[in-house]
Amino acid sequence: MLAVVVVLFLALGVSDGVILSKCELKQQLEEGLTLQIPNSADVLAQIVCHVQLTSGFNTSAIKTIPEPQEPRSGPGPRRGRSPGGKNKGGSSSNESDEDKDEVWTLYGLFQLSDHVVCNSTQSRALNLCRLSCDKLIDDNTSDDIACVQTLINALTYPIPDPETARHIHKMISLIHQPECMTMKATSYFAICQTP
Repeated sequence: MLAVVVVLFLALGVSDGVILSKCELKQQLEEGLTLQIPNSADVLAQIVCHVQLTSGFNTSAIKTIPEPQEPRSGPGPRRGRSPGGKNKGGSSSNESDEDKDEVWTLYGLFQLSDHVVCNSTQSRALNLCRLSCDKLIDDNTSDDIACVQTLINALTYPIPDPETARHIHKMISLIHQPECMTMKATSYFAICQTP
């Protein structure tokens, strides 16, 4: 019995992640983000709502998903590579067969993609935040928040490279939570108000 307790204690002690509260994350974001946009308090609530739904405020959350497909208009199956459904001969797309089967790994509180923001050994990456993906799953949230600021800045200003813009928008579509888009700071953060 003692051996089981020791193993459990060691397993729990190895993790570098923590579970934050909504109010803790709000405070850290207020200190670390610069949101120079209208309704910035509501945008902050939307970001925290996203974190709640995607990672449960867990700094060490990791999720692996198939590469997101480009948004398409209309319902129905994917169309259009070639009449036979397979790309025969020359490529009509910049996408290789290898790219179609890629997996994206989402890291940390904000579930940021290894294809866009960080460098992992598992994928080619833009590495916009200039950090190792391991930095997104520890209990130090300052680099995660700095990375979110980098993404906000990238979305605020025109992105000269279309490939970079496409990857950023793909990642945002992955982590976008529709139920968070109408979130208002006054109600969402009501429990964070100090008397």
